[in-house]
Amino acid sequence: MSARLRRDPGLVVPFTIAGLLVALADRLRRWDPLPVATPDSFTRTVSVQQSVFPQGTPRTVRHVGAFVDLRLPYLLGAVALESLVVLVIGLAGWMTITRAFGAERRLESAARYLGLLSVVALLSRSFGSPSLEVGSLVLGALAIITVALVGIHLFLFPGFLAAGESFATALRKSFLAPRGRRWPVFWLIGLLGLASWGLAQVPVAGGFLSTAVVAPVHAVSLAVLLDGAESKRAAGQHSD
Repeated sequence: MSARLRRDPGLVVPFTIAGLLVALADRLRRWDPLPVATPDSFTRTVSVQQSVFPQGTPRTVRHVGAFVDLRLPYLLGAVALESLVVLVIGLAGWMTITRAFGAERRLESAARYLGLLSVVALLSRSFGSPSLEVGSLVLGALAIITVALVGIHLFLFPGFLAAGESFATALRKSFLAPRGRRWPVFWLIGLLGLASWGLAQVPVAGGFLSTAVVAPVHAVSLAVLLDGAESKRAAGQHSD
């Protein structure tokens, strides 16, 4: 993965631009009179901030409730800002994955990728980011294992979408791909999530750093794993 970034430094450009927008959005949200919140993860000693899609961790969030009963000009301005952030992050992820993987860029793959990211972003702003808090040690261990397995088998889902697969095919391939290498994917998810949270703690520049540093590594990692999954599938078909 690092070798691929060294060979093609241009892979970091889309998320560098997206990171600048994330930092600007953080500043605009604090300046704007509309209600704004700090992510729950900022109140914790350590947090793993991992998204299915490559993206950073912003220092501010605006939930759907902040848009209720707004006058039209303020509503349009706030919706435009949040939509622009999601659009730019989505395009950065799609462009980075397709470039690193060498996939043909098609409008339908971009539409699927951006569409699902928009749904995920809307759900996050409606209900907040999911957190895991379990009082029982046994139930906690079972919950962690379950969440980890789901995350491992969904990890390649956006990569397959960017590569041009349909929702159903991308989900099926993502579920099958980690077999035999779940531990490496698990540790990769953990490292990416911890790095995203850690960089986001940096005052003022945290949103930029989290997006510009961690998100491209996440996207290129998806491309590397896609290469491995496709090579494994091709080898299996050849042996048959």
